[in-house]
Amino acid sequence: MAAFRKLVLGMAAATVFAAVASAQIGAPALQCVANAGVPPTVRAEGLTELVGDVTLNCTGGISTQVGAVVPASNVTVFLNTNVTSRILSTSSGTWSEAILMIDEPHSTSNPLVPLLACGDANTNEVPGNPGVCIVHGTGTGAGVYSGSSAATCAAAVPANPGCDTNGFALNARPNVFQARQGVGAAAATANAVTWSGVPFDAPGTSGTRVVRITNVRANANQLGTSSTLVPTTITMYISVTGSNQLPINNPTQTVAFIQVGLTTTVFQAGTYQQCTSNNPSVATGSSYGGAVADFVVRLREGFQSAFKRKNWNNTGVLGVTYPTADQNQNIPGAVYNTESAFENIGSSFDPSPNPPAQLVLSTSSVPGTAAFPTTHGLNNAGIANSGTRLMLQFTSVVSGTSVWVPTVVRLTSQLSGAVTGTAVLTSTDPNGAGGFSAVSSVGGPIVSCSANITNVTGCPVANTLGLAQVSTFNGAGIAVYEVLYSDAFNPEQLAIPVVVAFVANPGNNLPAPGVQAQVTASFAPLSSVGTASAGDPIPRFAPGAAARNLFIIFKCSCNLLFPFVTNQLGYDTGVAISNTSLDSGTGFGTTPQTGTITLNYYCGQAGCTSPPQQTTTSSVPAGQQLTFTLSGGGNYGVQATPGFQGYIIAQAQFQYCHAYAFITAQGSLPTSAGANTGYIALEMDGALPTRTNNLSEVLGH
Repeated sequence: MAAFRKLVLGMAAATVFAAVASAQIGAPALQCVANAGVPPTVRAEGLTELVGDVTLNCTGGISTQVGAVVPASNVTVFLNTNVTSRILSTSSGTWSEAILMIDEPHSTSNPLVPLLACGDANTNEVPGNPGVCIVHGTGTGAGVYSGSSAATCAAAVPANPGCDTNGFALNARPNVFQARQGVGAAAATANAVTWSGVPFDAPGTSGTRVVRITNVRANANQLGTSSTLVPTTITMYISVTGSNQLPINNPTQTVAFIQVGLTTTVFQAGTYQQCTSNNPSVATGSSYGGAVADFVVRLREGFQSAFKRKNWNNTGVLGVTYPTADQNQNIPGAVYNTESAFENIGSSFDPSPNPPAQLVLSTSSVPGTAAFPTTHGLNNAGIANSGTRLMLQFTSVVSGTSVWVPTVVRLTSQLSGAVTGTAVLTSTDPNGAGGFSAVSSVGGPIVSCSANITNVTGCPVANTLGLAQVSTFNGAGIAVYEVLYSDAFNPEQLAIPVVVAFVANPGNNLPAPGVQAQVTASFAPLSSVGTASAGDPIPRFAPGAAARNLFIIFKCSCNLLFPFVTNQLGYDTGVAISNTSLDSGTGFGTTPQTGTITLNYYCGQAGCTSPPQQTTTSSVPAGQQLTFTLSGGGNYGVQATPGFQGYIIAQAQFQYCHAYAFITAQGSLPTSAGANTGYIALEMDGALPTRTNNLSEVLGH
């Protein structure tokens, strides 16, 4: 009877083996089709742009027999630009955050299959060859990448049926593999990463085997933007070599389109008079409640998803608090539209549900999965340093002035103006990098805008909070905003009102006149590192944005025209120019100013081929008068110009000047009939802010 049982069991086993063999013999040839899905649009300014995933959908072939070692292959992807995925570790290789997954573990299609990385505990990592794992066949191709781990085999003994003859566990089935940079065919290139020794089992008749490549970042700035209507593309070429050759249909895939991510407009670049204070209470710190914006810097997305938050975790559209921790972004194929990529940091960090309902149509949440191991730094894969940052670089901010910006700016829709997100002012290093640290508000908010801004673009202060000074050194300073929330499906913008503050002090030549202050708006952090790096931030961006004019301080001046003066035919002309900036006791509040006066002589009649040279006087104090005659000269260094007839333009380096000219027959008295006449000089300037709030300061005589 015992012999009969053995015979029956042997026949059954033979029948099963024959059936499997027959099925394998009839299986179609192995074939893989590459698919990049819908390639994302990436920022031309970016050095670490996340390209789209590529999948290999493989069918056919002969599956590995039960218990046999699955043949291994080397998978290398080449981009037409540098690969800039983060380097996570340099121990026993240059380990990248780029990931290869097989059969869509922890997805909505395979929710019960956990993520298990080669190199995690009990995954048959080959001694001396880190990142390479032994996997055994199931005979049908099904369940080969189930994410199960097995106890370590102490030795290959017949008494331990869970181990093969080489001491590897039969049921250790990792499905996640980590790339290295600078390996094999890609050793001398910066544009490739390689997964070495990936066990690939042909699916046979079990269905379709899906290989997903994710977390590949690229230097988009290296390629630039197209000058035609067809955008520049980032392409990926996939090469598979090794004991299991994978025939790939369409191995070259477009994985991203490149467009300019940021456009900048400065509304109403300003001009100021040195002797007229601007936002003086803000400049002195006595009060911030009346801060008035002088111009607006508007930053617009070049395409809908150019502004990104750091991670799916967020505080909502109006939130101004930085999330305390990332949430998992660990569902294969989900597009999160964040600066972070595929990251798996432990089930306690899962969003609820996972995946978020906004991303993937699913009726249920995918159960939690263990975090990636710390081996080769894989637990840090995909994690960005920050959300999108936007930097304003101020230059040539002259002494005596200060620049102030809001601490919170709302993102708004370019289409409707509705609030769609929030950006918060943060302290950073000079390049815009570093951990998030919100800048404290000193007061505010900005309450209004100057009339010229409002007339041009409207006043955006309703979408801002708080007020903070931009710290400057040698006239340069930065303001960096980090996006905490954005809408990837709405073209967005930030309108940043900027306050310029100073107290007029022309006596000390402050604020310093004649220097054009500028602003450069860009993404941040800025970097020149366009290759893969372990320590440089992600995201990072290339410098090169154009500077735009902001404001300039003009020294206060007053220009007068004397339309006719003469020292010919027995006549002489006397001139008196008053510096009327001294009004102590009147309550008008004019700042006393001292400045020189430059006299310019012009004539055009016959015989006047050499008019007197331009003359600049010494400084005329507030409340004093420059007086002179053409024939005899005058005070403050004015020389005589005998015989001159024509006109004079006087340029005074103080704000309020008024003058009188008197033409008289030489030797006559002022009361002599018909012998003399006088007139008030013509004011050549436009209307200035007047002391009395009336419009008579520029007399126009």
